[in-house]
Amino acid sequence: MRVQGELTLPGEELAVIEEFIAGDGTYEQNGIVRAAVVGKIFYDMLNRKSNVLGFKKIILQHLKKAKYVIGIVNSIKEDSALVSIVGIEEKSLASSISAYLHISQISNKKLNSITDAIKIGDLIKAKLLSYTFPLALTIKMKDLGVIYARCSRCGYLLIKQDENNLKCQRCGNIEQRKIGSYMVKKGGN
Repeated sequence: MRVQGELTLPGEELAVIEEFIAGDGTYEQNGIVRAAVVGKIFYDMLNRKSNVLGFKKIILQHLKKAKYVIGIVNSIKEDSALVSIVGIEEKSLASSISAYLHISQISNKKLNSITDAIKIGDLIKAKLLSYTFPLALTIKMKDLGVIYARCSRCGYLLIKQDENNLKCQRCGNIEQRKIGSYMVKKGGN
């Protein structure tokens, strides 16, 4: 019998049916319980089931406990943005997870365009609205929003100017965003 919590690959032997029956993420073949997915082994001692928790399930368990996530805006359409979640609170993920941000979940104020609040390449601090795929995000709360951004003109780092505006220290360009509480720096001038 393999050790609980150990990483397993599809087809690997986990137990015999005299010890455990096949549960989630497993199958039985000729009296042997085998892993059906890549994941961590979990033995349910009460029901005598051998299970494998796939990585999506493991990540969703962590997401459910998270107060917020960190994501990069990958693309923008008329009323939504595609975001890659790259971190859960202060911890980075080994691989990103796709989510979306609808324009209605950006601000309590009416926006003419989603690009008035976020732009492609922005790093945002967001909260999950759902725990099923596709994952939905919100940045409506005061401390959520853009936490790192670059100038649309020259690509230099933007610095927080006031509540809604960021200023490029290189070219002086001022851009509007929905700014989160952890924006990189607060600028003067």
